[in-house]
Amino acid sequence: MSAEKLRIGFVGCGFMGQLVHLANFAAQEDCEVVALAELRPRLRELVAQKYGIPRTVATHAELAEADDIDAVVSITPEDLNERITCDLLHAGKPVMTEKPMALSVEAARRMVEAGREGQAQLMVGFMKRYDDGVREALRLIEGWRESGELGELTFARGHCFCGGWTAGLAGHITTDEQYPEVERTPLPSWLPEQAAGDYRRLNNVFCHNVNLLRHLLGSPLEVRHVDMSGPSWVVLLDGGGFPVNLELGILSAHAWEEHTRVYFERGWIEIETPPPLLRNVSAKVTVYRGGEAPEVRQPIGPWTWAFENEARHFLECVREGREPLSSGRDSLRDLEIMEDIAREGLAG
Repeated sequence: MSAEKLRIGFVGCGFMGQLVHLANFAAQEDCEVVALAELRPRLRELVAQKYGIPRTVATHAELAEADDIDAVVSITPEDLNERITCDLLHAGKPVMTEKPMALSVEAARRMVEAGREGQAQLMVGFMKRYDDGVREALRLIEGWRESGELGELTFARGHCFCGGWTAGLAGHITTDEQYPEVERTPLPSWLPEQAAGDYRRLNNVFCHNVNLLRHLLGSPLEVRHVDMSGPSWVVLLDGGGFPVNLELGILSAHAWEEHTRVYFERGWIEIETPPPLLRNVSAKVTVYRGGEAPEVRQPIGPWTWAFENEARHFLECVREGREPLSSGRDSLRDLEIMEDIAREGLAG
């Protein structure tokens, strides 16, 4: 692909679309957002005017047919992702979509297949993988596993009780327009109706924690036991020879409470991921080494935002024709794990 600016089409301009994704892509010097698709006419015109987007259309189908669009960023609810993404991928447009990629494994598989048939990349927005603190933690974990200096990896824990995730980010445009009735991907057919709300929360919020653990451990993870009987949930997984524990819940709090810890025989590393919308703050990494001279240290990360790093990664993958770090093919595994957790914890 040429060194000219990539021409990006955008689908959806709600809260996340405006304040996170549109703002980040509009700030990149090597791309230009040339078209916006949004079903609410007044909202799309106001947002296009604010971000200097020259063309507006009603639906993603018009972006799929456009010859002057190199790739598309689609920021819509997960039950709309399948149809929009598949249409764009079949048209040969690389697509970045938000997580979770779909509501079901079946839908996610169809999305991956559409990318294969259209020979176009599909990237899912697991932005924690692009956090510079997480990048440093992964570098250390991989180094220790290769060198053996801290012994074997023995345990991992992911903890997320949520809290104030927006970090005060505000200022998006709203209108009183109702969102039109559209075809949506259904929930998994096996899921009891009374479990739908919990499944959506599990899949939408906590898929991040499963994805991050898989990324750090290099393991597919297998579900062993689930307790979702109360307001807080516990999931035990097999990380490939060692246990992995997930602690999941909702906390009404000012702060964002999320951390991941990976244990070795002679030390551990902890990653405290910041509120998702806290700009220019990377994850806090703490390293503990045991032995005769124990120490704790905290590498200091740069002032960067995972979402902006994510946008740059997508552009690089489109330009270079390579598979994204959080590809649809990789993210399919998250849906498989989420459905296994739900079957164990909700279906009964």
